[in-house]
Amino acid sequence: MGCFVRRHRRPAHRSRRGRRHRRRRLYTNRFIAAPLRHDFREGSSVATGIVGTLFAVSIGLLVVAAWNQVNSAHQTASTEASNLTDVYWYSRSLPDPQRHTLQTLATDYATTVVREEWPRMAEDPTLSPRAWRHVEQLRTYFQTIEPATGAASTRYSQAMSRVQAVLDARRARAQIADSGVPPLLWAALAGCGLAVLLPAVVCGSPVHKVHVTVAAVVGGLVGLVLFLGQQLDFPFSGGIAIGPEAFEQALTRFTSIRTLGGAA
Repeated sequence: MGCFVRRHRRPAHRSRRGRRHRRRRLYTNRFIAAPLRHDFREGSSVATGIVGTLFAVSIGLLVVAAWNQVNSAHQTASTEASNLTDVYWYSRSLPDPQRHTLQTLATDYATTVVREEWPRMAEDPTLSPRAWRHVEQLRTYFQTIEPATGAASTRYSQAMSRVQAVLDARRARAQIADSGVPPLLWAALAGCGLAVLLPAVVCGSPVHKVHVTVAAVVGGLVGLVLFLGQQLDFPFSGGIAIGPEAFEQALTRFTSIRTLGGAA
């Protein structure tokens, strides 16, 4: 009698996985010969290390520069709001019609910045034309004030310097909002990232699991650092964005100052 040997069938999903793996290896061997891939792995290690170092240094410089720009934008917004608050304080020394007009102009400007300009900067790196009109009206109105005494003239000169500081800080904020990483630098970073990722994807380890793991880790790290740089690119938009808290605090101070009335 014949002897029958019972063969155990592999699960279907394992068979399909094995066939896919064999097809990938077949395609890889067809387009890139094994000796060539081995020589590439051996010879490109130094070049890949140099490119990876350049990529890391470039990303580090980009993050540092972008973070400094974020700090500068925060300081600029705080300076603008602080000087606007000083202008509001000056209104207490004016008679009632002028005091009310100056307080209204300062309040309209701060309110427009908070409610209209800041949401606009999150989508479009330009400032609000309406806010520009408000701040220009504020400066124009200051030019109509005529101090009557020497003490009033001193206070006027100090307040006028605060108005100029508001305009200077606003211009600086407009420049920061419209500036970002040059497209050529982004192209260079993308090219370096691709040069770092390509050897891991095309000519990685002969062990499939190690190959996939290394390629996924390298690709994830490259994508993460590029995403971080993009989030820091514009300080008034993205995940790390400066909010209008300085102007909101200024509006709160306006209310407190207004309750004090005019100067004695």
